[in-house]
Amino acid sequence: MECISDRAYTTREDLAQDIARVLREEVHFLLTAGAALVQFDEPVLTEAVHASPKNTRSFMCGALSEKNDAAHELEFALSLIRNVVNGLPPERLAYHICRGNWTPNETAALTGDYQPLLKFLSELPVGTLFLEFCTSRAGSMDVLRDLPRHLRIGVGVVNQKRRDVEPTEEILVRAENAIRLFGPDRVLLTPDCGFATFADNPISSATVAEAKLSAIAEAARILRQLPDS
Repeated sequence: MECISDRAYTTREDLAQDIARVLREEVHFLLTAGAALVQFDEPVLTEAVHASPKNTRSFMCGALSEKNDAAHELEFALSLIRNVVNGLPPERLAYHICRGNWTPNETAALTGDYQPLLKFLSELPVGTLFLEFCTSRAGSMDVLRDLPRHLRIGVGVVNQKRRDVEPTEEILVRAENAIRLFGPDRVLLTPDCGFATFADNPISSATVAEAKLSAIAEAARILRQLPDS
């Protein structure tokens, strides 16, 4: 940021190393305190691979002080997360690719599937991915078919931006599609993204959020009772 960044850091790489250090300290603290799973939120990778003059830019594009080609940005991001989690158990680490949770207006956020991110996702030093699928902007789940089998997939089965609560039957359809694709041992059920984007103006009310989480829990209960689940 002009008149701010140039006073503290020569390059964004220098800034990123300090941020990585802070995150590394935080994740060590959380794991030592007993957190079963620590999730990292990645809000700008879809901006790196999908933004163009013909594709709506994301709210988080301002987080990119500069933007190189997609391959460079993905390698930079991968190097940073490796730095943060080096030596930590992957099974207790997760990574979320955010697709824009700042507005309920789907036309105001980036569109594009996960295909350009496949190599990046395959090489992440984590054990779980949390990905959005309730928004049509995310494209087909099928492009993730060949992800490494050690990765668990947190599949978005409710859209936190919708005011209505998805019926259990709708959630089951999404979950069963994911299970057919990845296998029952790899699938986790999750909202697409968080419910409390802004403290004073959440995307969903607490009542709606609780109802959606209850619907997910009910769908999970039904799935566990099915044969071979």
